[in-house]
Amino acid sequence: MQNVINLMVYSMRVICCRIRTRQMWVRGIIQNSVNRVNSLSRSRKIILVILMLLVLLYYLGPLLFGKRNRSLREGCLAEKLQLFQSEVDNLDAFINHVPPLDGEQHFPPYVGNGKVAVAFGSHNGLFIRLNRALSLPVNFYPIIGTALSGYKADVAHVLQIRKGLAYRLQSYNMKKGCVYVGSRIYAHRSRSSVLVHEIKAQNPTNVDFHVDLDQIRASGWTDSTVTTHSAKNFQEENVSYSVTSGLVSTSDQSIFVAAAIASVSVNIPVLKIPAGRTERHQYLTVVHYSSPFTKEEANQALSVLEKQARKELEEVLKIEPGQLRREHTSIWSKLWESGFSISSSKAVGAINGDKINSTMYYVLSNVPSPLNDPLTSKEDRTAIMKTLYYPDRCYKEHTTLHSTTLWVDPYDEDGIARIVATWIITLEKQGCNVMIQAGTEGVLQAMLLSIGALRFSNDHLEFWMHPKDLHRDFVFHRINYGNNTHLNISAIVGEDNKASLYAALDRNDKPYFACDAGCIDLPVQLSKEKKMFPVKLTEPLTSILYITADKFHMEELKHAIHVKEIVEAPAHEHHVIAMHRHGHHLGGLPTIFWVSIAFLVIVFHLFLFKLICNEYCQAQERFTRGRYTV
Repeated sequence: MQNVINLMVYSMRVICCRIRTRQMWVRGIIQNSVNRVNSLSRSRKIILVILMLLVLLYYLGPLLFGKRNRSLREGCLAEKLQLFQSEVDNLDAFINHVPPLDGEQHFPPYVGNGKVAVAFGSHNGLFIRLNRALSLPVNFYPIIGTALSGYKADVAHVLQIRKGLAYRLQSYNMKKGCVYVGSRIYAHRSRSSVLVHEIKAQNPTNVDFHVDLDQIRASGWTDSTVTTHSAKNFQEENVSYSVTSGLVSTSDQSIFVAAAIASVSVNIPVLKIPAGRTERHQYLTVVHYSSPFTKEEANQALSVLEKQARKELEEVLKIEPGQLRREHTSIWSKLWESGFSISSSKAVGAINGDKINSTMYYVLSNVPSPLNDPLTSKEDRTAIMKTLYYPDRCYKEHTTLHSTTLWVDPYDEDGIARIVATWIITLEKQGCNVMIQAGTEGVLQAMLLSIGALRFSNDHLEFWMHPKDLHRDFVFHRINYGNNTHLNISAIVGEDNKASLYAALDRNDKPYFACDAGCIDLPVQLSKEKKMFPVKLTEPLTSILYITADKFHMEELKHAIHVKEIVEAPAHEHHVIAMHRHGHHLGGLPTIFWVSIAFLVIVFHLFLFKLICNEYCQAQERFTRGRYTV
């Protein structure tokens, strides 16, 4: 027992000795470091301080400068915005704070269906179709303003492009909880005359609150007339509504559009939200208008338009709000089954997924959807389906992915209309006119074909993109080809900086085959599993991939493609890939690293310059003393 105690005492003495030794060693290091710093010259101390400040700024800068953004995100508003975060991460939704956060890109919270359009946060009213886009403003304001009496709100707008919905979220941070007033608008995708505005107010506190409802409707609409009516809704409740009608002037002073707008009235301008309750209200607007006419012809059309607006509004009032919304969102969701995705690039001016998705959404919001219109006849529906499955002669030019005029950031409805008109003109002039007449599905397919320079011609599909443009990963989803057939085509850049092509069938009704540039190799049968094809460069330049259901046609293609040379496309230069992946051509190291290296080089040269000057001055001084000393 005594031996054990002695052993324990000895062990404690060893541990304590080691601790004292380590403390002395650490104290010695600290003392030596302090002495070394004190022994440095003033200029060296300044350089050391600057280096330490740079390191602190690099690590603490985001915490200091991100304080404003973080305070907004951590409030009541963040609880609602968090519901959209997964969609935001997937670029299926966009958030705009009011006022915008530092560096936040603006995406107008805009909804449209090819016949009518409206947006949150806009001083403009309703927009209707004129020529290629929803570009004709009407002095009618269907969106109802909401505000909690006596309180200031944190506001944000959300645009869900995959569902065709826009939100205005207003949060009020009260002492006993967060009070929310949310608005949701959409332009119904199949009932093209219908605009829906839903208001939801939540009060989890134990105090009653009141929400002011501001309904403007017609304002500044010259010579418009208003009549009031009432009808039953889906709950057999009486609902009052008004019909506003009049002429809308165009840029041509002799041409007018007749319009009749039926809208549900706000009977109670102040909405009470009892403690612990949630209130929901729906306000419908139905818009009918004529083609551009002379003033006399437009006046004659007004009475018919008023009857149509009244009839449709009373029909839609009978539909349960959830069912009406599901009709709309299901069409948008199905439409987005086809699409295009691209790897994110940090290069200056590069077009990324957010701009591509938002631009596609704004264009599609300006295009009618006759395939989903219940008034479309069976014959017309069959013709549209045939056009979608066999889009012959569309598209026939280079890729639109690098065109700066097609990927512009719109700020308002006028900017959106200009982008839409540019896209539609481009597609029309490149042989896609029939696809455009097919509606949203046709326009989406035409846009995808133009982005990839994909061409349908002579019983096959060609992928006409230049090999040098394949320096980013991208995927085309569900390209229509033939009856009940969809293709997935992708390009992936490998570790060796060489791109490879992959093709697969999403679904098919018969065998399909593919070959790479020149088609000198045997056709490869496609399946749901991705098939890899090398990217080849030909002289003269030809397509890099061919796909067809006719194997014999593909076997004969190599005799019809006349080229001097076929070689595997060279790897992309390192600086090109580095620009996309890192935002600079220096590779994967962060910018701060290269800034630090540059700073050290400059400091070294300054130190060297000072050293030379000191040696020179001291030599001069010694020379002077040696010459005059007696």
